[in-house]
Amino acid sequence: MAAAPRDTPLRVVVHMGFHKTGTTSAQRFLRRGGKHLWPVMALGLRQQLEPVLFATRAFSTWRDPLSLEKLRLHFAAYLDGLELGRKRDLLLSSEELAGHMAGRAGLPDYSAVPEIAEVIEACLLAQFPDARITFFFSLRAPGPWMQSAWAEHVKSSRMAFDFEAFCAANSAAADFAPVIEATRAVLKSPVETASLEDTATTPFGPATPLLDLMEVPQERRALLDPPQHMNQRRDPALLQALLELNRSDLDDTALKAAKAKLLGR
Repeated sequence: MAAAPRDTPLRVVVHMGFHKTGTTSAQRFLRRGGKHLWPVMALGLRQQLEPVLFATRAFSTWRDPLSLEKLRLHFAAYLDGLELGRKRDLLLSSEELAGHMAGRAGLPDYSAVPEIAEVIEACLLAQFPDARITFFFSLRAPGPWMQSAWAEHVKSSRMAFDFEAFCAANSAAADFAPVIEATRAVLKSPVETASLEDTATTPFGPATPLLDLMEVPQERRALLDPPQHMNQRRDPALLQALLELNRSDLDDTALKAAKAKLLGR
């Protein structure tokens, strides 16, 4: 689809990670404010990016050229279908752009991120040669990140490690600095970061850096509802019960049902 002539260069922000850093809260905030943000930006969240995310998750697992090529094809198709007009910019936000969450079996870190980011940037520049692109990563202190990641794996998978064993097996999972530096080294675009701890007291929480990078004007921000915090810490007794279920001999169907009952679903 041919792009309409623009009044200003296209601004693109790619928020591609990391898991458990306030991403769910930020994305829920963006969805809730969509009618106010629509005039100034297109939002690419999980619902719009699922074929792309299927490829990023696959590449983080297999690290194979075929998954990278699928990423290239799916992302190029997504970009080709956008209708941005003369003034709207583009914000992409999904932690699964970084692949699967580190700490699952066979995936001890986020070292797949630089190659994924390189493909995303190449597709953006091919579609929008004059775009002003920024990659953004939300971060979190290692201790709280490991605790939150372990809890998520216990809830969503057959994770059988207790927290101490999980940390020992995935000691680099929350070491984000080398991933950020490796990503900067392969991209032409700037890479920005902000920690969950630093955004906690900002007006829009973990979404604040995204609004800042997109240069959303104050008069439009005034229309947005306050953020809602998501994914609060789970009760330790509940996590222990889930862990015991993971260690049981229940088949996958029975395990899923037992977990749903515990979680009140």
